[in-house]
Amino acid sequence: MPAEHAKEQILGATIHLLNQEGNTSNITARKIAAEAHVNLAMINYYFGSKDALIHSAVDTIINERAQELKQADPPDASARDKLKNFLTQLSDLTLKYTKLTKASIPYVLLQGDIDLPHYILPFIREHYRESRSETECRIIAYQLISFCQLAFYRSTDFMRYLSLDVSDKLQRDDMLDTLLKLHLPFDEKEGNEEGGRQ
Repeated sequence: MPAEHAKEQILGATIHLLNQEGNTSNITARKIAAEAHVNLAMINYYFGSKDALIHSAVDTIINERAQELKQADPPDASARDKLKNFLTQLSDLTLKYTKLTKASIPYVLLQGDIDLPHYILPFIREHYRESRSETECRIIAYQLISFCQLAFYRSTDFMRYLSLDVSDKLQRDDMLDTLLKLHLPFDEKEGNEEGGRQ
């Protein structure tokens, strides 16, 4: 079996088991190897460990959905609306796979590649046009994504600190609205209207 094909087969088998089981604790390396029809040792060979493989599989699920969300908005939607829709649906997806994403967030924050901010960076650039530097836009993108990741990972602490339950759809959406008001307060047209009211 070609090396790249074997690696993809292992990853695909893991994604299938994740969707089927819904809980990482039920997925053993032996289960993955059996599902992928490969030798058990190939998991460590290609991914280093079962945990690293699980993280890769969860990342793949989230990133594939993120790519779909990025292309789902109508072309005439504002950058802010597109960003809001992206974050809302990604948060809904994160909650759907909460047992999986919660297990992967520490790895993503501390060791994984910084991928998700790249998906929202075009919206932030479009929103600010040339009024913010590339560095500022990248910082905003990272702040938005990392805040959301921490809110889900430390949901119990966020409940105590903010009296906000991220598992509740309405409260979660309100949190995202607040984040956008802080980081993308208004678009150009809204900014002029805001200025006219002052």
